[in-house]
Amino acid sequence: MRIARFVLTSALLLSGAPAPHALGARRAEQSAGGSYQFTMGDRYVKYVRFDAQALSGGGATGSLYFSDEAEVSYRDLDTIDSPEETYRGYYLNADVDGLLVKDNRAVVSGLVRESSIPSLVGRRVLLAVEDNGDNSREPDRLTWGVYLPTDRAWTPSDAEWERDPGVGLTWWAAEAELKDDAGYAMPRDETIDEQTFALPAYAFVESEEGAGDIVVHP
Repeated sequence: MRIARFVLTSALLLSGAPAPHALGARRAEQSAGGSYQFTMGDRYVKYVRFDAQALSGGGATGSLYFSDEAEVSYRDLDTIDSPEETYRGYYLNADVDGLLVKDNRAVVSGLVRESSIPSLVGRRVLLAVEDNGDNSREPDRLTWGVYLPTDRAWTPSDAEWERDPGVGLTWWAAEAELKDDAGYAMPRDETIDEQTFALPAYAFVESEEGAGDIVVHP
């Protein structure tokens, strides 16, 4: 798997608009964890190990480790004239800071603190998983992505106004034809976390030779 695909995986595997950030604290008993080893048709082993525990005041704690044995070529597309680098496999370690659980699915978010590819350190990582019990009928599923944090150092405004009265305004957007649409605050929070994308938007990877177990506690 090429690292360019890895860095953008979730962007390619997700569809639809970002999810609104939910209100209120998550239940502290919610958790997700486990380990899973698999291939994706290239015969190189990929491995993920993670544990995430929701905190009563919001957020989560835990750790996430991912590795891939495949030789990868990487170019930082966010840096002009960045050279292409080749790595014989790679890994990353992340500190978990967010957890979203619904039924047998969970999304874990965190911050990469260590990686064999130095430019991945400091980036946001998302891991989405599906717990299918003992895997006897259907295997557990997962997908992941690594993102560059948004650093917006400017504020859009109307150039024809010396002081644009619209700058700094917030509002609540909802679907007028759906009575039960909770809506969301605008402008949207651009932080990459467990609620950036709606759970149904995740498309899980087509893994082969999977082994391990993922457990989600709603």
